Formats: sequence, C-alpha cells, structure tokens
Amino acid sequence: MKIKQLLLATGSLYLAVASVSSHAHDIYIWPDYFTISSDKPTSVPVDITATHTTFHSDFSMPSEGVKIFGVDGKEIRFRGAFFKGIRRSTFDLPVDGDGTTRLEYWRGPSYRSSYTIGKRETTKRMVATKSELLAQLPEDAKNPETVAYQTIGMSFVTNNAPTGAVLKPANKGVELVPLTHPADYVTGEDLEVALLSEGKPIAGQEVTIELEGPQYQASPVVLELTSDDEGKVSFSFEQGGRYMMKVIHSQPSTDPEADIQRTRIYYAFEVIYE
Repeated sequence: MKIKQLLLATGSLYLAVASVSSHAHDIYIWPDYFTISSDKPTSVPVDITATHTTFHSDFSMPSEGVKIFGVDGKEIRFRGAFFKGIRRSTFDLPVDGDGTTRLEYWRGPSYRSSYTIGKRETTKRMVATKSELLAQLPEDAKNPETVAYQTIGMSFVTNNAPTGAVLKPANKGVELVPLTHPADYVTGEDLEVALLSEGKPIAGQEVTIELEGPQYQASPVVLELTSDDEGKVSFSFEQGGRYMMKVIHSQPSTDPEADIQRTRIYYAFEVIYE
C-alpha cells in the first residue's frame, strides 16, 4: 500500500495520547547524528523533549531518566554535561571507538486513576495509585481503575562499523528490538523490528511511524502497521529523513498499585536516501 507516495506498508492504527501535562506527552530522545565516522574521540549532541509533534521541542526533561548503553551492551554512567532548558534538554554524548551505542530515556511508572459516578455515570479522573484511589473513592462510585504508565524514548548512534550488543533483548518488560540494524536503514530496503513482552512476541500490536515535520505538511505522513504472530513489524520507505516509531501497549498489571500496565515506546531513527 502506498501512502502519500512516500511510504510503503500495510496495517492498522490506534494511537492514544491525552492530557496537557508533560507526563502524557510523547517523550523523545534523538542524536544530531545517528551515524558518524570518526577515528578520534568525539561527541554527539543529544536532545530530549516531551511533545506531541514529531521532532519538535515543547518541554525539557530532567536528567534522571537518561540511560546510555555502550558498544558492549553495558550501561555507561558518564554522559557528559547535561543542560535542561525550557523546551528541551541536551547533552554531549562521548564517542570513543567503533560500534553502536543505545540511547534511552525512561519516565515512570506514573499512575492515573478513574471511576464513574452518578446517574449519568460521569467519569472522574485523578493522579493516584490504586490504594490512593480506593482511599478517596465515594461510596456510590463504580468502575474504579488505575493505569500505570511507563514511557521509553530510544535511539542509536553508530560510529564507523555497526555492532549488535545493544540490540539484544533483555527479555524483561515490553521491548522494541531492531532486527535490521539502525545504521542500515536506507530507502527502498525492507526493514524490520520485533515487539516483545517478557521475551515473548506481541502479536497484533498496532504501531505508527511518522515522518519529521508534520507541522509543515497539509496532510502529515503516517505509516500504520500491525505486528505479526512473531511480533515482527516490517516496513519500507521511499523518502529519506528522520522518523519516529510509536508503540502503546496495554496489558494486565503485575503491580498491586495498578490494574493495567501501559507501556509507551518512542523510537527515533533516520533513513538514508539511496
């Protein structure tokens, strides 16, 4: 299926975002350069923001959520000087040696609760855990529910030769795993990722991919996809540029303070035109 003469794929879409707080906004982390070629130690600027517009900075984020994994797959504590501005946060990622580094930003868990009340069954919402909700719940309230939100932004930086240690799944929680190496995303090629929950495939998961700069387009380009029985999502592009893959997965919670666990993943990557 061709979409706007730019994208190729098949599937269906469901994307839910709400609230004006930064907690409910998409949270992105992306480098200025996804691939570089340097034989000497260097650095790559990295931006972090909470927003509803792809690659557009709205709200800066604190440093506590940053996670960096080196070419050996192990977490790196040192990330360089961190600056938190009004609309975005930024730091210079040290790059020394060949290979692929993984960038992540974690937010949560944050809890949102709701219930219905009255003859019209009006929905009431609050920022509260399940125990906090039950402590405040009116006697005539119905349908109490608490959702625990976990938000993960992710991207990769490759210097010279790509490596695969940071692509290996941890088989813990909900994961988006690139099967095609991020340094090999080029136009006209078949690309693939996998979606996992506790190491097991997530079938039938709805996914979207957005091209950067939707605010400059009369009809923003959106690719709509669904994972197959093996949890795999395949796609291809006719236009180079920066893209954002979005996944919102809900499942029963193992956290006693929530009924539902909702994981939101935002994967930033670039596609080279060839």
